[in-house]
Amino acid sequence: MAKIGGVVYLKLFIICATTSSLVDSLTLPNLATSKPRHTKFSSSTTEPGSGSLVTPTSSTASKDQSGVALYRNIDSNSQATCILLKTDALVEVKFKLHNLEEQADSFIPEKVLVDGNCKYEDAQLLRIIWTGYNLEINFAKTPGGEMWYISNIELTVSPDLPQFHGIQTRGKPIKLYHRKMEIATPVGRSFKCDEVDIDLVTEESDHPPPGLRGTLLLRLLQVQPFMYKSENFGPTFECRGQKQFRDETAPIAVGSTLAIAVLMTVTGYGAFRYFKVKNVQYNTME
Repeated sequence: MAKIGGVVYLKLFIICATTSSLVDSLTLPNLATSKPRHTKFSSSTTEPGSGSLVTPTSSTASKDQSGVALYRNIDSNSQATCILLKTDALVEVKFKLHNLEEQADSFIPEKVLVDGNCKYEDAQLLRIIWTGYNLEINFAKTPGGEMWYISNIELTVSPDLPQFHGIQTRGKPIKLYHRKMEIATPVGRSFKCDEVDIDLVTEESDHPPPGLRGTLLLRLLQVQPFMYKSENFGPTFECRGQKQFRDETAPIAVGSTLAIAVLMTVTGYGAFRYFKVKNVQYNTME
């Protein structure tokens, strides 16, 4: 009886240790901490050197033959490039009109107003404005300062554009948001990817029209905030490595599930054997 119980407990210990190590391996290598910090921006910020959101700072945009445009935000204090974005971007806005789903698309053109805020050490903002559209991309650092990432995206669209006629907006602009962390990248390096699709959703407080949603499509993307020493992109951080990591999580999850299933089976068998042996010994004594 004691020998059987010892074997069962030994098996349980081995399986528990294996399961714990598998679960511990499911950590993101790109994040220094699970609680990023945020700096809130105000649309009325006009302090010198902050990259005012009201008065445009010096900025340039150029476009190559492939349709990729380069957008540069320059810090108004140091006159150095602080955010650099290269992409062939498309904004899709979907909505319902007369119970039918409609879609309005707009490529981000070459000639835009590039503005931003590079005042803070741990947070920066890039604003791109073209006819009827205002796109704000917020960047932040993890608390340790090792990684930067997109912390928030906000798209504002004028309902006066012809493609949005008929939408009931109560005289308010169309607003779409993305509040999730995206493209975590080491500080000092630029993120590069052939295509990044970011979903945009509404917030109930805006009282959005029915079926409103959107997508920001960033093709041939390369982006880097928190630039201080160079006018060009730093070493690239390819998105292929991130995709490979996500693909490897599937077998790890399957292995964890299998280990848990084995643990439950062995536990059930051990309990069955314990009560069976105990019952046999009791009957023998009688």
